[in-house]
Amino acid sequence: MYHIGSYIRGGAIIYRLDPRIKLAAVIVLSIVILAAKPLPSVFLGLALIILAFFSGIRLRTIAQAVKPLLFFIVLIFFVHALFTEGNAFLSITCFGLSLSRAGLSAGFLVTWQFLCLILAAVLLTMTSPPAQIIAAIKYYLYPLKLLRVPVDVIAVMIMLALRMMPVLLSEKERIEIAQRARGYNEKKSGFILRIKAFLSLTAAVLLGVFRRADELAVAMEARNYQQDTRTSFVELRMVSTDFIALFFLSVFFFIFIALNYCFG
Repeated sequence: MYHIGSYIRGGAIIYRLDPRIKLAAVIVLSIVILAAKPLPSVFLGLALIILAFFSGIRLRTIAQAVKPLLFFIVLIFFVHALFTEGNAFLSITCFGLSLSRAGLSAGFLVTWQFLCLILAAVLLTMTSPPAQIIAAIKYYLYPLKLLRVPVDVIAVMIMLALRMMPVLLSEKERIEIAQRARGYNEKKSGFILRIKAFLSLTAAVLLGVFRRADELAVAMEARNYQQDTRTSFVELRMVSTDFIALFFLSVFFFIFIALNYCFG
């Protein structure tokens, strides 16, 4: 099962692109997605799905990456659907809420934009090893060294967060399997039992986090980790494929701005 933040090996062109281009593309794409109108947003999401297909990433894998965020996606949709002003065609008198066409449109649009943001980030982490992502982040944060910002420390923190996320999700799944092996059935359990199981799961995951953090700190000290400038095995070099990809991304960006302006 795929865990969000994990790298998947592949041989498509996107895997061989410079991580600086992919990181910059995700940042620009995030801004474009939030500023896009409904119809261009649909085309943008479809373009991301097509890119994932040609990269060899299955829709099932993307669904597994989105699944942990499903609660927030549903919450975002209902918040916009129920609290956006418009001509209501369904009212909930008990709570003073109303459902309108404008609310549904806003809910679908914001939810779709959120899914596009997730898909762009998932494509970045799936096609780029963590070491390359960290090297790209350090490259863009390098000017902050003039302000004495600890860029290397920030990069190490981001790297640890990226590497620990799949580990924590695996720990959560392991504990859930252990609970089911001991007879716990979520579908047949009452509300109180579910609360107890959730608290037990949370406590076990937190204990696992602290244990792994302590082991990681000991391992870093044993390897004489210092907070000075560090070298890296990753060499960032632009090749012809990167310049071609940068050209097509620039053309796509200007075409999208024109379409967004026309449909706006």
